Amino acid sequence: MVIISTFLGDQKYFNRAWCPLMYKHQECQFYITAGPKFVYPKDLKNLHVNAINNNENDGPVLKCPIDSIPTYRGMIELQSKPKDWIGDPDDLDHEYFYKLEEIL
Repeated sequence: MVIISTFLGDQKYFNRAWCPLMYKHQECQFYITAGPKFVYPKDLKNLHVNAINNNENDGPVLKCPIDSIPTYRGMIELQSKPKDWIGDPDDLDHEYFYKLEEIL
């Protein structure tokens, strides 16, 4: 599984919302595009900052806005998709996502 996103906004929101998801779901690869001052845990082996996913066998791929955090059920739904699936939150169903402002 792969999640691709672009970091925008307040750094603390990324740390509070996305980092726990990344630690919990080590089976998923997270590709985040971010600016030069982006701070992130260096021990997260499944977090790739400003890198390109060249391994097409890692799918399914979710292109997710940074302010939409997948729920546990959303991660299960993503995992059940075929390896060649590429989609966004609209393709999974918005009920499987938290909005960043809802959880902070």
